[in-house]
This record gives sequence, structure tokens and C-alpha cells, in this order.
Amino acid sequence: MCWRMALFWILCVILSWCPLPLGITITVYNHCLDSGALGPDDVTTLSPIGVQQCIKHCLRDRGCLSISYWRRDLKCALQRVKAGGTINLVADPTCFYIERADLPTAMAAACATSSCQGHCTPLSQGGIFCDTSGTTTFPEETPATTTTTTTTTPTTTTPPPTTTTPTTTTPTPTTTPSPTCPSNYHWDPSIPFCHRITTYPKATWPEARTACQTVGADLAIIDVSAKFSKILNDHRPSTSHKHWMGAAFNTTTNTYYWIDGRDVGATFTSTYDLDDGEADTCLYWYHHSPQTREKECTDRHYAYVCEFRAGLY
Repeated sequence: MCWRMALFWILCVILSWCPLPLGITITVYNHCLDSGALGPDDVTTLSPIGVQQCIKHCLRDRGCLSISYWRRDLKCALQRVKAGGTINLVADPTCFYIERADLPTAMAAACATSSCQGHCTPLSQGGIFCDTSGTTTFPEETPATTTTTTTTTPTTTTPPPTTTTPTTTTPTPTTTPSPTCPSNYHWDPSIPFCHRITTYPKATWPEARTACQTVGADLAIIDVSAKFSKILNDHRPSTSHKHWMGAAFNTTTNTYYWIDGRDVGATFTSTYDLDDGEADTCLYWYHHSPQTREKECTDRHYAYVCEFRAGLY
């Protein structure tokens, strides 16, 4: 055990001296983002982890805008903010800082809808990755197979020679049943929409999304009028007026986007009279017109709507 630990630390030192893999551009050397200016929802720390894995984690999280990496400690900070305004870089000879625009998107994992158990999500800088965060894989029914049996009936004469007559049984095709909406969720097959309104406890947007993902769902993508009407007419407390939905502002494209990777689009923005948006703002459903409004993602006074989308249940 001792020699393994010694080998681990030797590798750590070597890695801190080795040059970075080709294709990785450092935004600023010997500096990192000032951690004292970051809130608890602004950063996720991973350790021990290599720099390439750190970059891949950031590419797979559309909310990750920059990383700080300490090579000597093999520590990665995934940051949902970047340098600018009140957030500054501080000198640190053991750290380097990379913004999302400089990340090599070729390192993102390839995605094929036939094999991805989550969502094939487009990256803001190009490329597609398989996002499995918050998904629950349900076992599919294994199609039954029918064994083909060949029966031979020999006929002996002198002459002619013996002949065989094959008998083939045609396999009976089987079908896998369609997924069903959980019993504690509301299902409307005409939309389709499988959702549940959670009114307590109130939460921030990141907390609400985590709560949905914990049960295998995600924040609801309320992108059509039928879904707005469904939520408005559902049974809920008379004081339940504001609910987080699955949309947030993307500082890279300067637009709001749905959590499945799609831009909300100009039509949606104008229909619900949304502003130009800014960093750390998210969308929520409101019971009066316009039914979509903007708020800081860290506001903890809102309920939320979870949704099981097709392929998640």
C-alpha cells in the first residue's frame, strides 16, 4: 500500500511538470478565478482528476463557463462564471485558467441517439455530447426468440437416392411496451406531457433541477401553449403562482436555452416579452400573463415543475 501511495505522488509531481496535451489553449497562466468572489452555486470542485477529464466535464455542462486547474494537486474547479465585472483573476503559480471559448470541443464525447442513454446535447462551440446527468435507465423487455427447427424425413428406395424435406417455423415478432408516466405524475398523451408540480419546499433553480434529477426527471420544458394551459388548470395551492422551468440564460450565445440544448427562439422570446437576459438568470412559469418571466437563478422563493420526457421513463 505504501509503495502505491508513493507512486501516486510521484506521478502527481511529474504531471505538474509535463507539458499540456496538444490542442489545449490556456487563457491565462499562473492565475485562477478568485474563489472568494464565488458563491456555493458558482463552482464545483473535482479532485483528484486529470486536466483532460476536467475539460470534458466542463464541455458536458452547458452552465460551465470556465475552469481553474491546479496541476500539482490534480484539482479542477468547474465555474459557472468567468472573469469580468466584480470577479477577478488572482495570481497563483500552481494554477491556470481556461474560459469555455478556448476549450477544445473535439474532446467532448461523441453521441449517437441509438446508444446514448440520456440526451444528445449540442455544445455552444460545436460538437455533440451524450448528457446522462439526471437520467434513469429503465430495463427494456428482451424480445422473445423462437427456435427454428428443421425436421428431415428420409425416404429410402433403390434407386432413387434419399431426399430430405426441411420444415421451417417462422419466428413470432414481439414488441416492447411503450414507457409509462409514473403514477404520481400527471399524464396528458395529447401533448404529450408527463409532469408534476412541486410546491414545497421552495428552491433556487439549480436546487430545483437537482431535485427533479434525483427521481430521474428534469425541470419541465414548457415550450408550447398546451403545456402552459395544462399547468394552469392542474390542482395546486391557490398561493402557488411561480414555478421554475427548464430554461436558463447562456452567456456564450447571449440567449435563453432549454435544458435539452435548444435555443428558446425569437418567437418564444417575443411572445412572452422576455428581456435581452443576463448571466445567472433563469425562466419561471407565472399564473398571469405573460406566463414566462425572468429571475436570478439563485432566488429561493419559487416552486418548480418536474417532467419525465420521452426516453427518460
